Amino acid sequence: CILACSRMVRSLSVLLLTFFLLWQGEAATTTTTTTTATLPRVPQHLCCSAVGPHRSDVRAVMPEAFNHSAVRAVECEKIGGEDHVHRVGTACSYCLCLYEDGADFFETPECCSLTNFGTPGINDVTYTLTCQRYKQTYNLNTGNVRSCELRYDLYSFRTSLAPGLRLSWSLLLLALVTPLARHGV
Repeated sequence: CILACSRMVRSLSVLLLTFFLLWQGEAATTTTTTTTATLPRVPQHLCCSAVGPHRSDVRAVMPEAFNHSAVRAVECEKIGGEDHVHRVGTACSYCLCLYEDGADFFETPECCSLTNFGTPGINDVTYTLTCQRYKQTYNLNTGNVRSCELRYDLYSFRTSLAPGLRLSWSLLLLALVTPLARHGV
C-alpha cells in the first residue's frame, strides 16, 4: 500500500502541476536536445523525468541560468567534466541516484520546488514539496537504504558567458597595455 500510495501522490502532483500551468496560460520555454516526449515544464522547480525506461533517458528539467521562468531539459548521461560542479551536475546526480534506486521517471516524473530550497514545506502555488538537500531511498532489489544528495545551494549555474567575458577583458587589457609599453610609460 505504501508504494502504491506514493505513486498515486506523485501522479497527482504532476497532474496538479499540469493543470496549474494550463490555468496560468504560461508555457515555459525549453532548451533541450531530447526527443519529442512530453517533459514537465514547471518554472522554479526541479523535475526528474525520462523520455524512455533506460538510464540514458533520464532528464533533469530545471530553471535556465538567466531566465528562471524558463526551463531546460538536461540529458544527464551526456554532461561533461566541469558540469559536475555546477547546478546541472548536482541536479543530474540527484535524478540518476533516484533512478538507480528504482524511481520510474518515464511513468511518473518527480518534481520539487526550488523556491525556499532546503526548508521543509510546500510551494503555495503548485502544491509540490520543497526540494531538500537529501532524500532517503530504499532499493527494493538490493534492500539498501541510501541518501540521494541535491546540493543545489552549493553550486552556481554554468553559463557559456563567463569564459567569453574573461577572454574579452584579457584582450581589452592587452590592447590598453601594448600602446603604453611602446611609449615607455
